[in-house]
Amino acid sequence: MAMSLASAARWALQFPKTALLAARLFLDTRVPAVLKLFTLVGALLIISPVDLLGDIPVLGPIDDLGLLMLLVTLFVRLCPPNIVREHETVVGAGAAAGMRPQPSPSGTDLKNVTPR
Repeated sequence: MAMSLASAARWALQFPKTALLAARLFLDTRVPAVLKLFTLVGALLIISPVDLLGDIPVLGPIDDLGLLMLLVTLFVRLCPPNIVREHETVVGAGAAAGMRPQPSPSGTDLKNVTPR
């Protein structure tokens, strides 16, 4: 799925709350240890001075930051949804908005329709 520029900007601006949510989830004992381990190994590979993934020539170290942001977002997505919702209420409503589809209240998707 392609990300529009507006949704990418929204994701980047919301990232500090997502990072705080991820930190709380990382400390929660109900989140599987294997998920935490893979996330930690991924982060170490990204920030490693050996730089196994290499840099994008124009961006340099900025690509590492982008990869870390994607890793944190993926970690939150893979955590159990009920635990994520519990921590979202503490961090701030909608900390992971846009990362998980939220069901509509009536069970059907509502569309924004402008009357003629």
